[in-house]
Amino acid sequence: MKTIRISKNKIGEGNACFISFEVGATWMNFKDAKKLIKASALAGADAIKFQTLLPGQSDKLINKKNLKISFKTSKGHKNENMLEILQKRELPKKMWKKLVDYSHKQGLAFITTVSFIDTIDFLKEIKVDAIKISKGDINNVLLVNEVSKKGIPIILDGREKFSDVEKALKICEKNKNFQVVLMHCPSGYPAESAGVHLRAISKIKEKFDYPVGYADHSPNDIMNYGAISLGANMLEKTITSNKKTDRVEHLMSLEIDELKNFVQNINELQNAMGNPNILNISRVNEDARRSIVAKETIHSGEKITLENIDFQRPGNLGISASEGFKILNKKSNCFIKKGMIIKKTMLK
Repeated sequence: MKTIRISKNKIGEGNACFISFEVGATWMNFKDAKKLIKASALAGADAIKFQTLLPGQSDKLINKKNLKISFKTSKGHKNENMLEILQKRELPKKMWKKLVDYSHKQGLAFITTVSFIDTIDFLKEIKVDAIKISKGDINNVLLVNEVSKKGIPIILDGREKFSDVEKALKICEKNKNFQVVLMHCPSGYPAESAGVHLRAISKIKEKFDYPVGYADHSPNDIMNYGAISLGANMLEKTITSNKKTDRVEHLMSLEIDELKNFVQNINELQNAMGNPNILNISRVNEDARRSIVAKETIHSGEKITLENIDFQRPGNLGISASEGFKILNKKSNCFIKKGMIIKKTMLK
């Protein structure tokens, strides 16, 4: 598998899981955005992720102005106007630069979703560390083409139809940009458990020589642990200052006081994954194994049988119990006292 780099972090097999906290839909204002960035850094995350929209771009993005999105909140189901949702995420260029600089100061990589070709150069200018192509733009071949030309690491957001991700990946490769993470991103706000399809992670890893990530859209954190167990090299989890906020994505997010524990759990689980080759190495101490001893007095010339031997710890005092078949019916060449460890020199 290829190893890619986002900022100072290597992503791929043999490297620590790359943890990115998503705040693109959950920051309430500039102050709250900085608060979430700092909390992510203190928790030990590797990156923070936004969705970069400049003033007026939401209106350009949405043609059908009454388009609505349905999602759950702590109060139940809610429908909200998509244009109004996106307008709340807009910031002037100078404010986006401040967020990038602040993230870097906190030791975090800055990842963002881009929506327009004419924003790409700006993102490169302010030194974002990776650009994500959203689920809605995964088939936007011209956008993918222009992003991949910049040499910036790319995260391809895959939802159910993976053939679109394959096409996007080929465009990146054509432009010699191999710094790609393929992200398994279940749909839903929040995603239903039956729609998460964690096994897709293994399938993606089998098919492609790229790191695979998992973007969690489900409540709590349990799906992330399953993703790690199936080989995810990167995690993206939404966070919020208050999951009871009556807006999209807050309900499925982690709150600030949950972040440190989340990172620690992920790191602990990844350490516990270990090395499957351990199955080829003995993990039993000799003190737990047994040696063959005389159960009763054995006279010279007498055969070794199950009736006149026993087994005692440790296993390295004489003949190991593992050689039991080899000594049965062999004759003693000396007097062996009851309780004595039997050694090979005592047998004919």
